[in-house]
Amino acid sequence: MSKMSEEGHNNGKTLRLRSLRTRWQILALQVVATASLAMLILTMTSKYGECDQDFIDEADGESYWCPAFEHTRGIAYVEQSFQRDAILPDVITGVGQVGSTSLLFPSVFCLLLTGAHAIASTRDSKLRRRLRIGIYSTALIFGLGPFLFEWIAGMVTYRQVYIPFGQDLEIFNHGDRLLLPMQVISEFIVMGVVFAPVLFGLIGIWNLSMRAIVATMSYIVMFLIFHALLTFEAVLDSVQGIGLNPLPAQIGESTMFGGLVSPLAFELITISVVLFLFFESSHMCIRLFEYVAMLPESARTDPEHIRMFQTVLNTHLFQLFGVVSLATLLTAVALDFDEILITVISEFQPNQWSQQVNDSLELQMTYGKVISAGLFLLFFSMARYLVPWQFVLGWFESLFRGGQKSIASDNEG
Repeated sequence: MSKMSEEGHNNGKTLRLRSLRTRWQILALQVVATASLAMLILTMTSKYGECDQDFIDEADGESYWCPAFEHTRGIAYVEQSFQRDAILPDVITGVGQVGSTSLLFPSVFCLLLTGAHAIASTRDSKLRRRLRIGIYSTALIFGLGPFLFEWIAGMVTYRQVYIPFGQDLEIFNHGDRLLLPMQVISEFIVMGVVFAPVLFGLIGIWNLSMRAIVATMSYIVMFLIFHALLTFEAVLDSVQGIGLNPLPAQIGESTMFGGLVSPLAFELITISVVLFLFFESSHMCIRLFEYVAMLPESARTDPEHIRMFQTVLNTHLFQLFGVVSLATLLTAVALDFDEILITVISEFQPNQWSQQVNDSLELQMTYGKVISAGLFLLFFSMARYLVPWQFVLGWFESLFRGGQKSIASDNEG
């Protein structure tokens, strides 16, 4: 047994955490999660990055800002409000770039911050505490230092205590010293609308932080829920003045993939699929590392444990892409299930009722598609009494295991 362990150790096939990071399966999961995060940000920017056209017309050519998923307009609005150029350099903000290229440099900067976070997390707790204290102290000194120094110096010079705001004499007003830190904070807030999930997502993927993954998911889901509520007219009227561009109330005509989905539904399905792929792939990496971390040292070089872990890892990879593909197809079918039912009924018994229902605009509304998805779930829940789903799933699983055995035999060969 020790000889076999030494052979496995010499071949690099161990379950130590450092060697686990270099496995192609782990790297593939992390790359897939990163690509899903990038695709998610690009899709959300194109779908939720525009302001309402009436709000744009009211701006009359001046700088404007609305809480959309876009940051360059916000930076320009901050510059106009403070009457000063942006404090953050353009290479960080992406201002001056066109389209999706404005996301490139800020995303690279987030990647550099992720690397810095990874380096800091490997240091001892005392050094990390000193780094945090140093960062906070530097921010306070540069933010409030000039203001406090000028205020205290004024009170010492003129030998009186006064409030540094709203004084008749200009020499007693020091609030201008706070404009610079306020502008920096405003620029960070505008950048955080888009790049907070990017930064937390990268930290979660590459630094194996489940809290960062959950923070990214929570932010994106809350943003999607808020925009989904804007499809209701009562909610839209209450936030009419902030300039958000709501989604259309109608899902649109199904013209893509053989009449299966509409362009709007395809974009929404894309967001949900890449969000699901991001969470599952990143969460899978973290679970695998947690499993290995709990193994005793002797098991990490045991060939049997290594073989079992390899099988579990390959199974997770195949199941991930299989489940994502199946979920994508079933979601598209569920959104169009009402039309499928009406088409089937019309073929077997054409009548005026089926034509009227097919032409109804209610089915194209958002809640109409929710009803369609509910009918789809109801149909398949009733179909379990007619279709032996366990037998069907067992057949697919046997095919999958056969493919797994052939791959394992090829690897051993």
